[in-house]
Amino acid sequence: MWILVFFFAFITMAFVAFACFFPEWVGITGKKAREIQEHQKEDPKA
Repeated sequence: MWILVFFFAFITMAFVAFACFFPEWVGITGKKAREIQEHQKEDPKA
């Protein structure tokens, strides 16, 4: 039982680490992607 708890905690911590360092890998929009989206947006005032 405790092995499963530790395994779940380890997997969760690994996912959080990946989310911080490699956000695009886990489906989170990273800084670079946001910059590209901002650049591609049309001017709302136009």
